[in-house]
Amino acid sequence: MHNPQKPTMYGPAKSFLCFSFILLMGQGVFSEEAIITQEVEIDFGEDRGQSFGNLFEFVNAEGTVVGGAGFVDVYNTRFRNDRYKVQFYIKSPHPVRPIITRHPIPKRHTGLFIFDFGKVIYGWAGDQNTYAWDISKQEWEPSTWHSPEANPSGYGGMKLRDGHLIFSRQGIYYNNTLAIAMPKNGRSYNYYYAEGHAFFFHVVETDNRYTTRIYAVKWSPGDPPVENLSEAISTICRYPRTTPFSWGQHKGRVITVGNYGGIYTYVGGQWVEELKASDQHSYQVYSHMHYNGKSYMAQYPTGNLFTYDKGPPTHIKDWPPKLPQVSGSAREAMAMGIYGGDMYVGVWPWAELWKMDAQQQNWQYITRGFTHPALTNKQVHPYETEAGKQGLVLNHWGQRITSLVPLGSDLYMGTSSKGIDNWTKDRDFLPQHQADEYGSMLKLTLPGTVTVPVNWSTNSISLHFCIFPDHIEIRDKHATLGSAKIEPMTYKSLLRASVRKGTGVFGPTELKSVRLTN
Repeated sequence: MHNPQKPTMYGPAKSFLCFSFILLMGQGVFSEEAIITQEVEIDFGEDRGQSFGNLFEFVNAEGTVVGGAGFVDVYNTRFRNDRYKVQFYIKSPHPVRPIITRHPIPKRHTGLFIFDFGKVIYGWAGDQNTYAWDISKQEWEPSTWHSPEANPSGYGGMKLRDGHLIFSRQGIYYNNTLAIAMPKNGRSYNYYYAEGHAFFFHVVETDNRYTTRIYAVKWSPGDPPVENLSEAISTICRYPRTTPFSWGQHKGRVITVGNYGGIYTYVGGQWVEELKASDQHSYQVYSHMHYNGKSYMAQYPTGNLFTYDKGPPTHIKDWPPKLPQVSGSAREAMAMGIYGGDMYVGVWPWAELWKMDAQQQNWQYITRGFTHPALTNKQVHPYETEAGKQGLVLNHWGQRITSLVPLGSDLYMGTSSKGIDNWTKDRDFLPQHQADEYGSMLKLTLPGTVTVPVNWSTNSISLHFCIFPDHIEIRDKHATLGSAKIEPMTYKSLLRASVRKGTGVFGPTELKSVRLTN
């Protein structure tokens, strides 16, 4: 019996989910055809390289957020994730333990930095090669898109409008056509594109003295190539050979942080040094991401997050906390990501993974990225004695979660030592099954989250966010883009949820328009 139910309105400020379902009379359960849907019409407008942000949230009668959707954008150390990824999540009404699996390393090495592009997870490895994770085969294959010459640390590419922006030593290319030429002398590295500008660092040596600049070059698709940088806006870093570990953006500002702690922001057509660099103490930022209305930086040596608005960021003590069994010294919050509406943070030197619940504001320890050695506070880093015997820096075998990438129904994590290289006879001190945890990829799976790529269009696009009794889906007008399992109890908890546009954990909405069409 078809029995479409109309949404109930509790007040003019709330619009409730449109849903239709088939009720199996007398059994009190819903058939497989039962469906709750929310259609969203998106107009991207101009692509300035911005974070697209929130689409909508589901809120229950008690005012608790029980689901939502939006675009994920995070920069983790070396790479920015694919901005054209929509994540749809539904909260389970009770705690669920994640399933965590480990996938093999691409080759024997000690580090892996992962990033996503379309439907593929890529891994930049300690052997300087980039590998592609074949989801169907569950194995690594050499990437046909990248080579050591074209994609060393800090390089890469991104989607921009309906094309691709590719960063290389020679220049920045849009759909294989030169967009911006690099200086012929020196070295350019660590690129980023936002607010209609390409940003990069450039170091040059003159008479045995190094000078490092950060460039902002105005360019958008359709503009002629920029073949010299005479009109680019640049700033000289306080220390030569400055290297950044992260880029980010916030309220029209583009931010990068150098390895000496200098925070350089491009705003209003000029560079501002918002925090002075220093060679007297450590201060590095490894990740930048919007979450639940705030802009966060992941920092060393506190191992905590900092909030940024403008000017020096604010330290949030014990965000995330540490395990009681380990030292509180020299900790590094390195990777951030959003999965299931929650923020995940990976912390060095014991590869701790922590989760922040957006509603409870409560940190939960999830797992370690390694099974060895045993935790201890008698030393700061794992395997300090072994590193000393090998003539390495004391923290060389510290353990990192380098990057967090949601894709499909899962959250992927890369692992690494501090210094990434290949295993050699003088360093191979572990059984292979333990050694190969350095540079491996982990996968965390919980019910109720799906992350899929979508394509930019000059016209608006429509996405359907569907909730079935046993799974959720994202659809466009052509096909199902992705799905994830849920429990029937989760489905029932959504039946009287309201929807609100433009809010959520993914950051400010930076689309031309978002319209709920049902």
